[in-house]
Amino acid sequence: MEEEIRGGGEVFDYVAAAESAPEEYGGAGAIDEIKALAAEEAERLNYLPRPPKKLKKKKDHLFIKVFLFLLVVFIAAFAITARAVFGKGWIKRVFKAEEPGTSFTLPIVSLPKLEEKFYQEDGRYTVEGVFEAVSPSIVTIEAYDDSAFAAYGQGSGIIMSADGYILTNAHVIADATLAIKVRLKGGEEYSATVIGSDVKSDIAVIKIPAKDLPAAQFGDSDALVHGEQVVAIGSPAGLEGSITTGIVSGLDRMIRVESTNISMSCVQIDAAINPGNSGGALLNMWGQVIGITSSKLDALEYDNIGFAIEMSAAKPIIEQLMENGKVVGRPRIGISFYEVSDAQAEVYGTPAGLEIAEISSDCDIYNTELDIGDYITEMNGIAVRSSNDVYAIILEMSPGDEVTAKVVRVLPPKATDEPGVLRTEEFEIRFKLMEDEGDFIEEAEE
Repeated sequence: MEEEIRGGGEVFDYVAAAESAPEEYGGAGAIDEIKALAAEEAERLNYLPRPPKKLKKKKDHLFIKVFLFLLVVFIAAFAITARAVFGKGWIKRVFKAEEPGTSFTLPIVSLPKLEEKFYQEDGRYTVEGVFEAVSPSIVTIEAYDDSAFAAYGQGSGIIMSADGYILTNAHVIADATLAIKVRLKGGEEYSATVIGSDVKSDIAVIKIPAKDLPAAQFGDSDALVHGEQVVAIGSPAGLEGSITTGIVSGLDRMIRVESTNISMSCVQIDAAINPGNSGGALLNMWGQVIGITSSKLDALEYDNIGFAIEMSAAKPIIEQLMENGKVVGRPRIGISFYEVSDAQAEVYGTPAGLEIAEISSDCDIYNTELDIGDYITEMNGIAVRSSNDVYAIILEMSPGDEVTAKVVRVLPPKATDEPGVLRTEEFEIRFKLMEDEGDFIEEAEE
């Protein structure tokens, strides 16, 4: 039978005929034999389909599906993590904050009109009037980390604009790794995000997702005079909306922020300033913010001496924080030192100046002859005895500018030296200022 149906390529015709009339072709056994021959013929004639492309296509689809699934999982995980770290609305802030050249000027708003009983004869507010007008602009801030189920720190803040920008102290939010909560006078609470923070000056700007807020008015601190009445509003010891009053005891006090060496121009007042007041407002009797109160400034151990950072000193820092998220263009020397006044030098028999305790290796001054234990006595021809002296010189300069400094080195005594005679050598160094990206000139701790 095989020979009968081979040769003419008619195998498939026999299969069809046998299935239609099985008895004529020898029954079921013969039909099976014919089908086997048909399958062999189909293979020989290359009739069978070729599966490799189809299988490869399925494999490609599987790879794409797996890739898309992993991509979705990654995007979801990233979004959840970013929201936890940066807060709600972080995507909008990213695109908004990256706009180059954005400028900001501290806003000025009109004072509210109050009842006549809240005004003095010359048009200024009474103490009650200041509180009535400005207290809605002062908020309570709570900072949280993951060390406990409660706020680790608490302070105050000043609403700068109706769309939620708030001014406070940097130390109030410094360690808030988990959350920053802002509570308004009416009790409404919001989560805040950090716009910019400058530890050196202890100034920070945060933002809450709120609108139509009662913004404070900012005044000219340079117009203050000794004896002028002032008011402080904040949340000392968690007592929200507390008000104290006093007078201006001193002006232009160069006071150092605790934990840093930079000095800020401050208003000295006799109004009580306590922990929790930090970031709150010092106000004149026109209801204008003329200072930022801080419990982290020096002289806290004395009674009736408090300080507030003058708005004239804070204003350029606030504007840079709003524009850049940090202070840019501030120069850095790269040294830490002990201050030695002329009186101390006379008492202890040492040169007067800045006794070098450390030199940063990433600064240009490291490449000079300056060494640990040397004394810098002059910069650009001006005597320096303290960090304030240094700031007065370099803060008028820019990163990259060159400074000339006079250095005195104490030499080891010789056997022939007279008792009490200090043997020294003097030389000059030149170095370029660096940009402050975190460190600054620092006074070494005793």
